[in-house]
Amino acid sequence: MTSRVQNLNAQLCKHSYSEAVIAIARLASYATSRSLKHLGFGDYFWLAEELCKKDLILLSISIRRLAEMTKSSSNLKKLRLKAVLTDSDKKREITQENCWNIVGNIIHGVEIDVFKDIGKFAAKDIFEVMENKEEIDAALSVKSDTFHQKTFALIDLLRCLNTYLDDADDILAENKIFVGSLYE
Repeated sequence: MTSRVQNLNAQLCKHSYSEAVIAIARLASYATSRSLKHLGFGDYFWLAEELCKKDLILLSISIRRLAEMTKSSSNLKKLRLKAVLTDSDKKREITQENCWNIVGNIIHGVEIDVFKDIGKFAAKDIFEVMENKEEIDAALSVKSDTFHQKTFALIDLLRCLNTYLDDADDILAENKIFVGSLYE
């Protein structure tokens, strides 16, 4: 194994790593929760989606910063997740996207939508959406200037980024920067 010892700013690396872990924890809770609508439909449901978007952007920025500081973006490029690309004519193509590109898409996207309930997919009538109690693991849709729409499961992205953080943790440890619960 080649040495990955670098001259890294410990404080910035720890900050990016910590922010990424916090965002993953929050997003994982949101992504896998199936009971939001049991409280009834209200402002909290909209706020939960907005917090998901905010956490997603903060996660993407933190991951990208960490990858750039540790010169490990190639590790993110090796990790892939399934996505559906939809063009402006509504033609769909299932692809394997690398996590580095997805992170960039989120940071530079012009629109991010969160899909948490089946009603958004199945019902066109707003009252049907509100009545529908079925929920799914969260899916995300990102729109960009370079593509019409890219949709993927949030949990797949989190799995990818969590795998990357394991490697980033190793790189940081080689540089005598200790992060994660093991070192607390």
